[in-house]
Amino acid sequence: MTQRTWRVAIIGSGRMGGLIEDELPPRGFGMPYGHLSAYRAIPGCEVVAVANRGEDRLKRFAARFGIERTYLDYREMVERERPDIVSVTTPSFARAEPIIHCATHGVPAIYAEKGLCGSLAEADAIATAVRENGVAFNWGALRRHHDGYRQVREAIARGDIGEPRHATMWFFTDLIKHHPHTIDIVAMLLGDPAPSWVEGRLVAPDDARVAGRARPEPTYDPGTHRFVPPEGHEIADPHVDTFRVGYASGVEATFLPFGRFELDVVGTEGRAMAWENGGHFGVRRLIPKRGTVSETTFTPQGESPTVCTIRDLINAVETGTPTQGNLDVTMPSVEVQFGVAHSHLEGGRRISLPVVDRSLRIPGG
Repeated sequence: MTQRTWRVAIIGSGRMGGLIEDELPPRGFGMPYGHLSAYRAIPGCEVVAVANRGEDRLKRFAARFGIERTYLDYREMVERERPDIVSVTTPSFARAEPIIHCATHGVPAIYAEKGLCGSLAEADAIATAVRENGVAFNWGALRRHHDGYRQVREAIARGDIGEPRHATMWFFTDLIKHHPHTIDIVAMLLGDPAPSWVEGRLVAPDDARVAGRARPEPTYDPGTHRFVPPEGHEIADPHVDTFRVGYASGVEATFLPFGRFELDVVGTEGRAMAWENGGHFGVRRLIPKRGTVSETTFTPQGESPTVCTIRDLINAVETGTPTQGNLDVTMPSVEVQFGVAHSHLEGGRRISLPVVDRSLRIPGG
């Protein structure tokens, strides 16, 4: 049987498009990490073209990775190349329009980086375009496709820690670009319950934790109802202090602004752990009769999360089944992100989800 060729196009010739591996060790479970190298690791996938709004960066990217066909206009690329899969790796403030265009112009599958977009209104428009056109969709919350976290989720689902009661996540980062990782993986380990409410605060621009960064913290402009980038920058992505999320299942989660991407889920009979940014996975279970604790650890197997995300997309196109990162799990995470910002703007008040006001704009990275 002849293997199908999947024509792939990438919008955005930056970090996640292919350059991120310059920052990472050459080997390890997470590699390949960038979109381009992950496609090239999958037999049958062919990256046929790349589009980027900046010509110099586009030329350097194409020369480095040997891509012949390049475009300054992604619309022209989609029309001419007729790709089967499009990766949208632009900054989130410039992500909604290309996703919607691809979904409404015949692209069967879209792999969008995170954060998803710059407002909940844009998220709604993305969801409508993707769903109405039957497009397979995944976003870049990669830990959902990481085998270590998958094994922890399965342990929780089969009752290894009893009934989950509370999750705690430790990580200090920005709201739009990086907190999708934390929000999505907490939801995934809990079985993807719907979030009911959120409360929390953002970091003040003069907070010592963000002092001296290359990109200063943004400010909020009530007149335009948006976060404004610092002078000389396009991105306005505030860092987050402590926030809490309540789920329809009755479980609550606390997100603390320190640590190295570590997560605990406490249940009635034990706890599940994902520590050291994917370095340790396990379950500790109380044995009451003995007064002891048993521990089981998990070792990730298989391919990198980026490769698994792409294979999941291909499977969705071939079988018609939803992807693991489909909009039913993506949209609740986006609601939580913007809910945190709304809570901050209202003095840390608890905000019911989904958020009523869809217009707040946060042009993240």
